[in-house]
Amino acid sequence: MIRSANLATCLILPTIPLAATAAEAPPDEPCRVVADRRVEQPLRTIVDEYVRRTGVPVNLDIRDVADLHSMLQAKQPKGDLLVVMTDTPDENKTLDGLGSAKKVAWKHPGDQPVWAVVVGGHPRAAELAEFLGGPTGHRLWSESPAGFTIVSGDSHAKAFEWVVENRVRATYPMTAMRILGELGGIRKGICIDIGCGTGNLDIELAKRSELKIIGLDIDPDMQPLFEKRIREAGLADRISFVEGDAQKLPFPDDYADAIVSRGTLTFIPDIAKCLQEVDRVLKPSGVAFLGGRYLYTPQAYKKSNDQLREIVRRSGVAGATVIDQRGQWVKIVGPKAPKAAASSGLGPKLLGSRLVADYGITKGRCLLVLNGDGPLQQTVQKDLARLTQLQITALYPTEKLAGEAKARIEKEGLADRIDCKVGTLEALPLADASVDLLAGIGPVLIWGDRQKKMTEIHRVLRNGGAALLGGRYLGMPKHRRVSSETLRADAQATGIPSIRIIDDMGQWVEILKGVAGQ
Repeated sequence: MIRSANLATCLILPTIPLAATAAEAPPDEPCRVVADRRVEQPLRTIVDEYVRRTGVPVNLDIRDVADLHSMLQAKQPKGDLLVVMTDTPDENKTLDGLGSAKKVAWKHPGDQPVWAVVVGGHPRAAELAEFLGGPTGHRLWSESPAGFTIVSGDSHAKAFEWVVENRVRATYPMTAMRILGELGGIRKGICIDIGCGTGNLDIELAKRSELKIIGLDIDPDMQPLFEKRIREAGLADRISFVEGDAQKLPFPDDYADAIVSRGTLTFIPDIAKCLQEVDRVLKPSGVAFLGGRYLYTPQAYKKSNDQLREIVRRSGVAGATVIDQRGQWVKIVGPKAPKAAASSGLGPKLLGSRLVADYGITKGRCLLVLNGDGPLQQTVQKDLARLTQLQITALYPTEKLAGEAKARIEKEGLADRIDCKVGTLEALPLADASVDLLAGIGPVLIWGDRQKKMTEIHRVLRNGGAALLGGRYLGMPKHRRVSSETLRADAQATGIPSIRIIDDMGQWVEILKGVAGQ
């Protein structure tokens, strides 16, 4: 519940469950945050998410700028954490003597930095400051309608490179897999990547196909960063850079077999013109797939699905559709394209990619709770082994299944990465706080003692760990299904503060424990 008193707000969330260790238990006293009113909207959202994940109570004391300045001049911030926006990057001298100032966001546009300064003795104040400037904070600042982002720099190229290296680097392999799935079998010929940036997507596409790839970007500062990365990957013979405008592509008609783009489309001033150019350059047998998830894109540049559909309609491009699952994409299928391109490349086989993309956990220990060893279960294991450095344990309900899976894994040469155990969610054969990523495929959670299973999952997760269990249950009779309302009631009864039910491409239970890695 939320209680308000004048300018202060206290966020009170459920108590951490008994399964939490003493070190993870929240302190009795709330962490006091004194904040600039100009950052109130995104800050409340980020703090709310921090409280949901940790159960740590937080007091938000929102102040006008003049009041904050008086407080700073007197060197009496009256809290544990100060969050303030300054007009210039150099203005942090006003924070001298209060503590180490950390930039956690930038006002967009205008490049006014937002600072977080630990000024009190609360044991979680530094953790909250890190959360404000971490990946989740970055995403929530960017989603703010007030207009914030997390990076600024000497050039757009340098700022872009920072986001790539610090936020989305792990997502390029699964984006490449998604794109290749959408292309309907096209693996040879010429592929143009619009808004290629530093070339990460192009490298991953080249690793998984025989495509000759041309990276196009309007920013000439990208070229040296792009070419350096391509040389280091040993792919200079197949990947090249061209400076150009997506609204006037420097290529002849019917030139490319595939045209792709990740994270660029909404930044293009005239998206309809871009789509018309893509249609012109694409072969009749080709496929284009352009879009992204836009997690770190400032809100001002985002388009709603309805807005994008209207733009596509106005473009007049035949065969163009909007796909709004796992991101926002425009797909153009040529009249002579492979028949397989008519359907989306989404599906259960991309679950491993979804886990990595959503949680960014690529090291440590992973537990996969499985009720069989079919193609889906095997694909998830292989994807996680290929995309991450996780040590994977596959948990099967019977000795027979575990033995058969172990033999298969040894034959595939994956025994050093994947081991098999026998057990159930009601009593996981693992120590407390021993797992970084936990996934369950199929109806492993919806039957039996659901609350006990949820509590067991929370018990074995480490601080900063994530769990996602569920499926689409397409072939399951209705009388065997469990409603999301029932799952939400069970989740609430556990007392776990960071649990939620997700109705997106199926029915999923998610648990995020703490904020390590954020």
